[in-house]
Amino acid sequence: MTEPAKVPLYLLGGPLGAGKTTLLLRLLAYWKAQGKQVGVLMNEVGAVSIDGLRAEVLAAVVRNITGGCVCCEAREDIFRGLMELTGEQACDVVILECSGVADLEDVVDAVTDLPCLAWVALAKVMVLIEPVALAVDRRIGGRYAGLVRYADEIVLNKRDLYAPSDWERFRAALVRDNRAARLWQTVKAEVDPAALLAPRRRPQIPRGTNVAFGSPRRHPMVMTVPLPRPMHRGRFTEWFNRLPEGVERAKGLCRFSDSEDLHEIQFSSPVTRWVGIVRLQCEPDPALVLIGRDYDQKWCYHALQACLCPA
Repeated sequence: MTEPAKVPLYLLGGPLGAGKTTLLLRLLAYWKAQGKQVGVLMNEVGAVSIDGLRAEVLAAVVRNITGGCVCCEAREDIFRGLMELTGEQACDVVILECSGVADLEDVVDAVTDLPCLAWVALAKVMVLIEPVALAVDRRIGGRYAGLVRYADEIVLNKRDLYAPSDWERFRAALVRDNRAARLWQTVKAEVDPAALLAPRRRPQIPRGTNVAFGSPRRHPMVMTVPLPRPMHRGRFTEWFNRLPEGVERAKGLCRFSDSEDLHEIQFSSPVTRWVGIVRLQCEPDPALVLIGRDYDQKWCYHALQACLCPA
C-alpha cells in the first residue's frame, strides 16, 4: 500500500519590516483561488499577533505562536500547530511565517524533527529581504547571511526605494553568495505565486563554487531515511563513523537487533556524535534525517539500508 503524501510545508522568513506578510497574503490569495485549504502558523515574538488577523481573511485556519520565537522559546509549538493543522483541520498546505528575529537554521532543524515529518514534508524555504549596507569585502554579513544560506527562493523587495547602484551591489552579492537559490527582484513583494511555488530541482553545484559568506558552502539538502526494521549495531556504528564531510546534522530514532529499547541518534558536525536509549510516550516510525550540503545522498541511503537486519 502506498503511503499517503505528506502535507507540503513552506517556510517564509526574513527580517522585520521587509514585507513578509505582504508576500504571505499574496500566496494565500493564490492558494484560495486554487481551492486549497491553507493553514498558517504565524509567529510573533510579542504577546499579540496583529498580522494573524489579516491572514485569517484568506486562510482556512490561522494559529498564532506568540510570546517567543519558533527557533527557541516557542519551538514546541511548531509540532502542536502542525499536528492540528494537518490532522484536525485537514489542511492541504501549511505555511509558517517566522518572526523577524528567528534563526532560520534552527527553524529548519525543528520542522525536520521526526514528529513533525510524520505530518508534513518541507517543500520550500522562501526568504524575503531588502538591501542592507554591505561589509567592506562586499559580502552579506550578520543575520542576513544565515537567512540567505537556507533559502530556496530569495525575494529581494522594495526595489523602488533604493538607488540603482546600491541595489545592484546587493543583488550581485546575493547571486555570488547563494548560487543555488532563485532570486526575485520585486516592489511590494509582487511576484507570480505559481512560479515562486513551482517545484524545481536544485542545481548540482561543483564543490567549492558556491562560496557563501567567506567559506565554501553548498545548498542544504534534507533527506529522510525510513528504518522499518532493527539495525545491526556494528554495521550502523561503522556507517555512523564514515558520514560524508558534507553532512552537518543527523537526527532520528532507531532500534537495534540486540536490544528492545528505542534509541535516539544525534550528530552535529563537528563534535556531537551520540546514540542513546530514549523513552517516549508516543513513538514515531523509526527514521533518520540527514541535513547537509553536497553530500552523497545515494551512498548515505543505501549504506544505511544495508545496516537493517533481514525481514
